[in-house]
Amino acid sequence: MNSLIAIYKFELKRILTPGRSFWWLIVAAFPVVITAMMTQYMNFSRSGLAPDEIGFFFTIAIYFLAPSIACMLGVLLTAAPTVATELEQHSWIYLATRPNGLFYLLVGKYLVAVTWASSATILGICVAVPLSRVYHKFDTMIALCGLSVCSAFAYAALYMMIGTLFHARAMVFCVVYTGAVELFLAMFPAVVNRMTIQFRLRSLLANWISIPEQFDRPELYMYIASDESAVLQLMWLLALTAVFLSVSFASVQVREFTTAAESEL
Repeated sequence: MNSLIAIYKFELKRILTPGRSFWWLIVAAFPVVITAMMTQYMNFSRSGLAPDEIGFFFTIAIYFLAPSIACMLGVLLTAAPTVATELEQHSWIYLATRPNGLFYLLVGKYLVAVTWASSATILGICVAVPLSRVYHKFDTMIALCGLSVCSAFAYAALYMMIGTLFHARAMVFCVVYTGAVELFLAMFPAVVNRMTIQFRLRSLLANWISIPEQFDRPELYMYIASDESAVLQLMWLLALTAVFLSVSFASVQVREFTTAAESEL
């Protein structure tokens, strides 16, 4: 446990450099800026929508801006290059020879990625929701912050798994997977979309927010979300996270990684 705490503190200090802090602010500001522009420039007076309908529109928009895009970007920047960073710095061999060194390394970097991404996203939500025209601001803020934490845990595990399997092109594979599976396949009306993180996050959103009566149609659940309980959605996310982390741990234990210098010999 002391080794895990030491790695967590070290990685947290290393990620709080001026450059990484700037990107943290970018992630936090992304939903705030877009929400402020929507509130300022979109004219809802002629739309004929009720206040709760307008609030529902803003809730969906902030969900896509914060727990989906911003949080996804945050963990992509921190969790995906887990193996590649250590190989580039020639510290992988040293860690691999320590007792449980690779296990503590992955867990520590995973927790730092979750902390970094979720804190930036939660800050963005806490600023964006008051600026928006969300109808039930406090309840919506709590729901979106909870979704951000769930998103950070799940996507950090996913991107860490991809980073351990394809460390040489981790960012490329993460972006391709995100676009093909989490953005396209998750919206595809088929059973396969239920295996995506986005589908489970949308299902939690449907459970945790107030949906106007005119939008609460059971036939829509088969396309965008599940009408099953929030507990079941959390269990799905927990199971997916456990699978992703297990593959990551198994990969670093059985594979032989070489640094750039070693590959030239």
